[in-house]
Amino acid sequence: MARCGGTGDVKEPDDSIREVVASVWDAANEKAGGKLCAAQAVQVLGYKTQVVAGTNYFVKAKCGDGESDHVHLRIFKGFDGKSQLHGLRLDHKLDDPLEYFEG
Repeated sequence: MARCGGTGDVKEPDDSIREVVASVWDAANEKAGGKLCAAQAVQVLGYKTQVVAGTNYFVKAKCGDGESDHVHLRIFKGFDGKSQLHGLRLDHKLDDPLEYFEG
């Protein structure tokens, strides 16, 4: 159960979160210096949400075949429906917990 202002449990990905990730993937790849895979190859593994003045999505995604080819993204989606990348963490592993992080 999510507490007010906190993140909830990790959720299974659906088409909606895949669309959110796809909408910011170019910005994520730019921030990563072009080291990420193509948007079509990214695999969203799970996500958490935090309700603010919109929604923060904390997303775990796999982008490659290596053990450390997992990334964590922080994406803000405002009430206007636009999504923005607010943070990126590279070189995660599958078992690394998906937690709140700042930009």
